[in-house]
Amino acid sequence: MRKAYVDKDNCTSCNQCADNMPKYFMMDEDDLSQTHISGTSINDAVIPDEDEKKVQKEMDECPGECIHWKKH
Repeated sequence: MRKAYVDKDNCTSCNQCADNMPKYFMMDEDDLSQTHISGTSINDAVIPDEDEKKVQKEMDECPGECIHWKKH
């Protein structure tokens, strides 16, 4: 399991990640993306191994290139 976060300074507010994977991404009050787990662990979401490839796809396709894995 790895943790994912969004660098909000580079978020383009396109909603792509939140639309594609609402389980792990949602928009905040400023219309910027952030990771979450059931509305908690904001921008510090632990991604289960079985979903890492799906989240990586969102990272790869993000127009703002703002979704990243946290370094340990």
